[in-house]
Amino acid sequence: MKLNDNMIRYYGLSESDLNFIMSCFIPLTLKSNEYFLKEGSISDWIGYVKTGVLRTFIYDDDADEVTTQFHPSGSLVISVESFNNRTPSKENIVTVNDSDMLVISYDKMMEVYRVVPVWHQVCKDIADKNNNDLVARSVQFQTLSAAERYRQFCSQNPEVTKYVALRHIASYLGIDIATLSRIRSRK
Repeated sequence: MKLNDNMIRYYGLSESDLNFIMSCFIPLTLKSNEYFLKEGSISDWIGYVKTGVLRTFIYDDDADEVTTQFHPSGSLVISVESFNNRTPSKENIVTVNDSDMLVISYDKMMEVYRVVPVWHQVCKDIADKNNNDLVARSVQFQTLSAAERYRQFCSQNPEVTKYVALRHIASYLGIDIATLSRIRSRK
């Protein structure tokens, strides 16, 4: 079953609703290490990753990058606070490799909300899933060892592990690169 069929069945969207929504997205191709969003800019776009991987990171007090999220193909890319509140972003989003996306602007998203009111529920459900994922990640930090977090990450994110530098995976997992190297050598 296709995503469109699920949207029609679950949310009661019509074919014309879906066609309108899809017409609001435009293609975007970014080369490796290109920014989708830079810290300090207001996020004007939500992206759907067709191919490639993107990475969200912030800078800590020592100006070191701290990876907070990966966005493989099939996922959404958004700086929620910046996009929704129209405030400067505290995070950076950069491509790990060449990436093809579909993007929708803030103005087009507001238009979709007006024209297709059930779209609010679709976005709420996506946000709820993302929040649940964040809670699960927090629990993992508190209950799993570094080795267990790494093994679980690899099994759940095979595309990411193919393309992302080990230092970014280590940062995401909250461990230093030397610890990750030791864990990997024990495999």
